[in-house]
Amino acid sequence: KQEKKMTLKFSDGMEFDTSGPLRIESRSDGLYVVGNGQLIPVSSREEAEQIIKRDKSEKESEES
Repeated sequence: KQEKKMTLKFSDGMEFDTSGPLRIESRSDGLYVVGNGQLIPVSSREEAEQIIKRDKSEKESEES
């Protein structure tokens, strides 16, 4: 199954592709966790990693 590309475009020209798995993106205005149709601003790489880890553990518990 091919995933549909989901892009968020902002008036300042920023674009985010929110399709695919959660990942960390660094932009001129900060860090974001992007993926699974979500765009989450974060204050640090550690916070981003915690969000991704929590998402993975929630998915694993849903599957079992």
